Amino acid sequence: MIRFLFILALVFAACDSGNDPPSTGSYTLTVGDTLITIPTEAVDFVGGLNTPNHFAWHAYMLREYQIAINPSIPREGSPYPDDLIDWKNQPWLIRETFLIAPFTHDIMTSSAAQYYYMIGTYPEQFGFGWVDTFDPEADLWDPTERPWTNPADSTLAPDNPSTLEFDGGLADLLEYRAMWRFE
Repeated sequence: MIRFLFILALVFAACDSGNDPPSTGSYTLTVGDTLITIPTEAVDFVGGLNTPNHFAWHAYMLREYQIAINPSIPREGSPYPDDLIDWKNQPWLIRETFLIAPFTHDIMTSSAAQYYYMIGTYPEQFGFGWVDTFDPEADLWDPTERPWTNPADSTLAPDNPSTLEFDGGLADLLEYRAMWRFE
């Protein structure tokens, strides 16, 4: 119950632009037998939920929502019936029931370390949030938008709109990952 309340608080903070949590420095995770350090410079490079530098939570959540409402995607049950703001306020236990692979990781994890790790590790899912991959003039509240077909960085290959996973260019993600330390 406490985890659910924490996640709910994180979601409300994400929807309220005045409550962006400050950067807390670096994060260290152990994955298998590898120690990964995501240093403060990398965390600052990404930015916060409502103060994005190179990763925009709202852009990513738009794509997640588009998958959830799409009636042509094979899934158990019906597409998601409500609007984007409602989607952004749903816990993972609800959102995951409307998603299919590669959308298998919860961006609203209660662990900041996991958040920074996932957005740098799963480009096929989180590539939609990197700011160089989408049109900066796009309306990220319009579910009909496909801002990833016109990336901000014109040297990047755009996302293929006929696939579910992100398959465009990811210069910011590669720069972010280059900041990580592995031991």
